[in-house]
Amino acid sequence: MFTREFECPSCGAPIKQNKAGSRTLCCTYCGQTSHLNADSLQAVGEKQLLIDYGSKLSVGLQGKFEGRDFLLLGRVRFDYEDGFWDEWYLTFLDDGSEAWIQEDDGSFVFFVEEKKVNTRFQLHRIKVGTYNDMHGEWEPVFVTEKSRARIHGGEGELPFKIIPGEQADFFDGIWKGKVVSVELLPAEQLLFVGRLIKLKDLTLT
Repeated sequence: MFTREFECPSCGAPIKQNKAGSRTLCCTYCGQTSHLNADSLQAVGEKQLLIDYGSKLSVGLQGKFEGRDFLLLGRVRFDYEDGFWDEWYLTFLDDGSEAWIQEDDGSFVFFVEEKKVNTRFQLHRIKVGTYNDMHGEWEPVFVTEKSRARIHGGEGELPFKIIPGEQADFFDGIWKGKVVSVELLPAEQLLFVGRLIKLKDLTLT
């Protein structure tokens, strides 16, 4: 399995990279978020260690989902007006493909990234309770929720760049019976498609 080791640019502690495409690494000792640029780390944002609220998931945990072994590589936490939610980044060990598990107040959604949407969405133009045009890049989505969020911080490694404290808007909806989530990060937009799952669907080891 791919692995590289770096030193945290803030405290000097070792940080491992376990996925070749990762772009953010977070120090488990001091909470420093760093962007991976070629062979070096650049510290960004304020240090932020995530508080554990009793989740059964954790970075480094292995498990099985629908017969496939996976490894949890990282997570990112978002704050919004009603609280927070975590998104766990995982890789399947059979082919290296990636997926996400969103955890929000005991509910879980299994997501895969569908595509990056090039045209920038404006949150104030997204209408809840109706179908919204996706600028011709994707089929219309029935939007059920939208909110302005903030990146609280990360843990482990992530496939995109984050900076704790930055704004990250989102809207969720339904498309052909599946759950759709669009995240409007400062540097890029991500479109995920998934479905509700239960914790018991994950065989954790």
